Amino acid sequence: MIFGTIRGLWEWRMVFVMEERKEAQNTPENSAGSQQRAGRFEEVLMREAHELLEKHQYQTAANIFQDILKRFGVALEDAQKSLLNSELGTVLYWLGDYEAGKRHCEGALAYGDNDQAYSILGKIAVAQFQFPKARGYFSKIDPKNPARPLGMCLVSIKLRDTVGAEAFLREASAKTSSTDPEFRTYQAYFDLLKGNSKHAVASSRELVKKCERDPALLLILAEIFMMAGNYGEATTLADKVGARCPENDHVFAVKAHAAFADEDYAAADAHAREAVRLNPLNAYAKTVLIKLATRDGSYTVAESISHQILSDSPEYSLAHANLGDVYFNQNRYELAQIEYEQSLQLMNADTKGAQLRKARMKFIAGDYHAAADILEELIEHHHTYYDDAMCDLALCYDTLGDEEKKSVVVDKMQFRRSFYHRTEKILQSFNA
Repeated sequence: MIFGTIRGLWEWRMVFVMEERKEAQNTPENSAGSQQRAGRFEEVLMREAHELLEKHQYQTAANIFQDILKRFGVALEDAQKSLLNSELGTVLYWLGDYEAGKRHCEGALAYGDNDQAYSILGKIAVAQFQFPKARGYFSKIDPKNPARPLGMCLVSIKLRDTVGAEAFLREASAKTSSTDPEFRTYQAYFDLLKGNSKHAVASSRELVKKCERDPALLLILAEIFMMAGNYGEATTLADKVGARCPENDHVFAVKAHAAFADEDYAAADAHAREAVRLNPLNAYAKTVLIKLATRDGSYTVAESISHQILSDSPEYSLAHANLGDVYFNQNRYELAQIEYEQSLQLMNADTKGAQLRKARMKFIAGDYHAAADILEELIEHHHTYYDDAMCDLALCYDTLGDEEKKSVVVDKMQFRRSFYHRTEKILQSFNA
């Protein structure tokens, strides 16, 4: 029983036991009072559950919600059962138990429309990279409810679609306060995708305390930190959520990306595999596995993972982009171009990865000067795509016959050759 582990509820359990003994007498008075007592106990437990949520004790709160449904379900009104199921579905979503979360949200909908249930079902679909299904759930939310455009915005930012994100943020702004934490979190992500990383990071730091109660929003903030190059902050925030929700797969996915960017490849691999173990559909974690395989020169493995992601989530632009990288590194430029073009159709963000792929498109088209211009800016600061940008820039200068600039880049590459299969291979080709 969960009551033995919850402070303040033990005496309530004892009262409940005594009341049950009175009811065993089956007197008319006791029979008439049974419904009232059920309501009283349910209210006490609901208050305790929400107090636990404020303390970030999500699993214990979930246990209480489940116990209320089990003990008092028959006596509860349909509206109460709908609320309990949607609340429980929300907490289970935070904990990373998506299948159970879906069951309870669907249970809530058995009693009629419930915007919270539709919203959580949509967010679970996003977590499982099932974007058409997510849109379907969000579209069922009352058009007057800001949760509807905010849910659609979440889909857009996960797909790196800034046009869609901007439109849905505009719609949401007419229905909710500009200080709403979820609205501001998605606005910060949008700013990041538009290339304004400094503002996105500043906003995210301010939002951490405001999003304390929602682990999903904290993980989006961690993702912003990671993409902006603040790997330590990303990992710290992910660990904070992980302490409260130890089986939330996105905790490990964010840590995997941060570890990869920080060049701790063993940790990146371990975190990514744990994320996929917890959620086999976590495409964000799988892109780390693609990057690791590509870095080792295991292109067949990288290609296989990419195709697996696209089979499950055809819209996921990062999978197309990473598959394009696999082909580009093998000089299979026609195939790389197909994937990059597909990625550009789906994604219109101005991130470091997007800049690298724009340069590669220029390279494939034979516009080496334009490619070099982009790549020269990319290697000014160390980041996830630094080694690839150096390799590509060296190839541009080599093709252009600019030995002086090529020599400068090669000198930088010499210090990095042990980090990357491709760097070593290109340096060897120059020395051949």
